[in-house]
Amino acid sequence: MGSDAEAELLARCRQGEAGAWDELFDRHYAAAGRFVFQLGHDFTREDAEEICQEVFLSVIKNLDSFHGGSQFQTWLFRIAANKARDYRERQRAAKRGGGQITLSLQAEDPENGLTLDPPSSAPTPDALLISADQTTHVQQALDQLDEP
Repeated sequence: MGSDAEAELLARCRQGEAGAWDELFDRHYAAAGRFVFQLGHDFTREDAEEICQEVFLSVIKNLDSFHGGSQFQTWLFRIAANKARDYRERQRAAKRGGGQITLSLQAEDPENGLTLDPPSSAPTPDALLISADQTTHVQQALDQLDEP
């Protein structure tokens, strides 16, 4: 695509023409996806798709800040590189606990001196009763069936 045609497409996008946005997306999404995928050897296809979605949302929000000092695709790839870096940092933060402070289960609350009492992962009494009731009904139904 020539620079004049690209400039005309971007002008149509700035005017809010839906078809122009579709055309811009169609022309650049695959290249942006390949670029993002190459940036991270550990990125999955889903990661690259999520990053590309963030890239194009950023393009939609910030197209007015693109003044044509470079090719559009250069600007797009810079956004993609930044979004990929941000995505990787979020992944690392999540692996480290996402910045949340860990608490010891033996730690006392300074206000009242009580220790934490986290909820059990065991089923609740009503869930146990419902499960036993369902098991009884299924067994009764199976007992009424004839042999195969």
